Amino acid sequence: MTARTKKSTRGSTVTDSTPRPFVTPEGKQMLQERIVDLRDRRLAELVPLMVEQERDERIVAQYEDLLAEIAEWEVYLAEAVVLTPRQDDSPPVVALGDRVLISDPDREQEWVRVVDPKEAFLDDERISATSPLGRALIGAKPRTSITVEAPAGTWRCRVLRIEQLEHVARRTS
Repeated sequence: MTARTKKSTRGSTVTDSTPRPFVTPEGKQMLQERIVDLRDRRLAELVPLMVEQERDERIVAQYEDLLAEIAEWEVYLAEAVVLTPRQDDSPPVVALGDRVLISDPDREQEWVRVVDPKEAFLDDERISATSPLGRALIGAKPRTSITVEAPAGTWRCRVLRIEQLEHVARRTS
């Protein structure tokens, strides 16, 4: 993870060592579409209700919440580094952005994609890299068993396949 750009503080410059978030290209696109939906549809639906003489203050609160969410996603995308495919030829190991086919002890198979926690809500395939399964998967190799230490208990699963995403990071535009 890279440090953020320098900031000016009372005439001096300092480097913010807070790590920048990473986002998959698909996650970036989905978040951009969410921002457009919030702005063009959801806010637009609330505007007529806000000008009513006896408006419900819950509508105002909802409007403000949507504005805050839009601002939060815009800042996130401005700071995020887009993940791109790795360039090395080393044996594959699970890394941020990769799709992983796992098998649980009952031999049920499921695809998961390990992503930044902010991106994890976008669909059912994405899991946070900070979740118990996400932490266990990072660095795992195909055809190996891993132990997942979760609050509900420890369990094992097998990494069947990895679909890698290159990791040469570039700043979002």
